[in-house]
Amino acid sequence: MWFIFDGLGIALGLLTWVLLAFADWVVVRFVLLSWFRSSAPRVSWLPLSDVGIAVFTVYQLPLVLSWISHFRAMTTDPGTIPETCVPAEIQNPRTCKICQGRWKPPRAHHCKTCQKCIFRMDHHCPWINNCVGLSNQKLFILFLCYTAFSAIVTLLLLLGSAGYWLWSQKSWSEAAPPGSTALICSGVVAVECLAAVLFVGDFLQEQIESIQTNSTLVETYQRTHGERTTFLEHFQTVFGRSWYVWPWPFPSAPPPAYEEPAIPDDEGNVSVYGDDSDNLGIAGEESEARTAASRRGEGGARPRQRHENANGEID
Repeated sequence: MWFIFDGLGIALGLLTWVLLAFADWVVVRFVLLSWFRSSAPRVSWLPLSDVGIAVFTVYQLPLVLSWISHFRAMTTDPGTIPETCVPAEIQNPRTCKICQGRWKPPRAHHCKTCQKCIFRMDHHCPWINNCVGLSNQKLFILFLCYTAFSAIVTLLLLLGSAGYWLWSQKSWSEAAPPGSTALICSGVVAVECLAAVLFVGDFLQEQIESIQTNSTLVETYQRTHGERTTFLEHFQTVFGRSWYVWPWPFPSAPPPAYEEPAIPDDEGNVSVYGDDSDNLGIAGEESEARTAASRRGEGGARPRQRHENANGEID
């Protein structure tokens, strides 16, 4: 099993699980049990009516899929290069000095944290303690989708619970206030979910843009991209050809085309096989915001906005 032993990544990955579990507990404890508690439940350990059990099951589904997607994105090889020798049909091949001269495909980049060259590396994400590359980009996107959906549903349930409490009071002046524990926990989860919707939604938009342009974060700094056809073909390169596997958290991308060239945005600036000497400060020494500002100051194209460091080294 693939796993990166990075302290920050492990801590943020565990924090993600804790936040998911806490939101789940708050909704079940203070919303579902308040609405659907039953004295004669069908399931002994879940004191809910039949309707409550159905709502509970539907609510758990996206949370479980979010957790599985996160775990699989964390433990899936993001796209290391199995070939050590350069294929005979490759002209002007690159090799990675850090990986002891192993072949480095045109769209591969070296990650300092993973200590490997990753094919179509987008960025190193500490929240999944892994790089986002071609082989696990689908899992990362599914994690974003299911997390955003779960956060929206949680917010709606909390708002519904508050509205139901207000509606059920005959007289607000005589109404007993809700428990402090319920108020504090619900408030914390509401803030957590609102932040998740904004944060995850921004990343999801950028991943869709990445598929649309067939480009990665690293390639935006290099001002290159892959071969561009249609959005559907780009999407199928990441999610697979069969639509019925798209929603499920397991890798389904077709075999990678390692020989795919890195096509320059400006034909006069970059070789189709990339520029080995192009160190753009995305190895953790500079933030993306500083690098983007530097590029704008030079009159260059503005890379896609990100909120994580692409912790990879381009050599």
